Amino acid sequence: MTAELALVLPAAVLVLALMLGALAWAMAHLSAADAASAAARTAAVEGEVAARSAFGSRMTDATLGLASDGAWVTATVTADGPAWLPDVVARAVAREER
Repeated sequence: MTAELALVLPAAVLVLALMLGALAWAMAHLSAADAASAAARTAAVEGEVAARSAFGSRMTDATLGLASDGAWVTATVTADGPAWLPDVVARAVAREER
């Protein structure tokens, strides 16, 4: 039984590490999506300066890109991915109300 455990244990640890990494990336993506949505809504209602101010207090380790195309505002949030995983990018669009 010791030889079998010695063969299976590294694989189990690797699977667990991959699952925890995927969970951390998913949680980072949810945070980025939430911040992008809030920034797009704020920019659509109160303007870009207010959106950047609100975003700065919400996520300190990410960047915000705002683009206005006619009546629509697009907010793009980019954050570093956890550990070895790729960066997290989330976008949200809101219609301007001004």
